Amino acid sequence: MALRKTFTAKNRGFTLVEMLIVIGMIAMLGSVMLFIDLNSYRGDSFRAERSQVVTLLGQARIDALNNVSEEPHGLALYPADAPGSYVLFAGTSYAASAVSTRQPYKSAYKINIGAGSPSEVVFEQLSGNSNFSGTITLQDPNRDFSYDITLNHEGGISW
Repeated sequence: MALRKTFTAKNRGFTLVEMLIVIGMIAMLGSVMLFIDLNSYRGDSFRAERSQVVTLLGQARIDALNNVSEEPHGLALYPADAPGSYVLFAGTSYAASAVSTRQPYKSAYKINIGAGSPSEVVFEQLSGNSNFSGTITLQDPNRDFSYDITLNHEGGISW
């Protein structure tokens, strides 16, 4: 005669060890998520935006050095007729540039341009010299953080 074990409501459910393991896993996941927050994402976005501004300044300087369209080249930061954009242009200034030479690049992360920073930088053709010598300050409006891009009169860009 074989003994049969019957399962009742008492035998169903989770053991204390299983519950502790699950609670421990949830606690570890929660502690990892504390380090990944919105400020981290914003910081990455701000650094990417800074890199885009530096890259576009470099592109304007390269176009001027290569005498593309035989004109100076520059970068306008958030011009009034292209809000939320950076615009590469050919000419002595953004206002004097032909609309056909303007190449807008949409800003992915809104930054503020610091006081004393130019709204545009122009590089002379063939020499690459800059019309601005000083610091462009990029400010993160969502965090108390800023970053400086330094230009010298010879068109050198430091960041």
